[in-house]
Amino acid sequence: MTKDEVIELLNLEGHFEGGYFRQTFKATHRAPVITEYGNRTSMTAIYYMLSTDNNIDHFHTKHSDGIEFYHMGSPITYHMIHPDGRYEKVVVGPDIKNGQQLQLAVAGGTYKAAELSIGDYDFGLVSEAVAPGWEPEDMIDVSASELLKKFPQHSKVIQRLARK
Repeated sequence: MTKDEVIELLNLEGHFEGGYFRQTFKATHRAPVITEYGNRTSMTAIYYMLSTDNNIDHFHTKHSDGIEFYHMGSPITYHMIHPDGRYEKVVVGPDIKNGQQLQLAVAGGTYKAAELSIGDYDFGLVSEAVAPGWEPEDMIDVSASELLKKFPQHSKVIQRLARK
């Protein structure tokens, strides 16, 4: 299967962080969850795809927790900078014998970027479930200069994967 076939079959659109996505679930059938940022649905879910022509999900964070689930294609490498300054790299993909993970939990407040790993496919497809549910105002896009001020010890990965 090609990336264009996946985009068409799953009805994916370009995403402002990079890659392609489509929201697949929003828990509107339940009472809202009250958070310090306002009322949110209890959970949302999306398909998210990186491809050779759109291969970076730039550093960002959000208030809610999220779990990435690998589906198909090449692996995706996640780069995370935790609030305490700790850096973590995790590859989400099918090769669990060699340390890849089928899912990855990311706590809210963790800065996260992702990039398509070299593999047999020109895309990598995951889903992400977010709780409390994601709303546009929960997205915290961050520039390279902002991240470098907070985490100068991670300058190489920040300069490569953050918005300029």
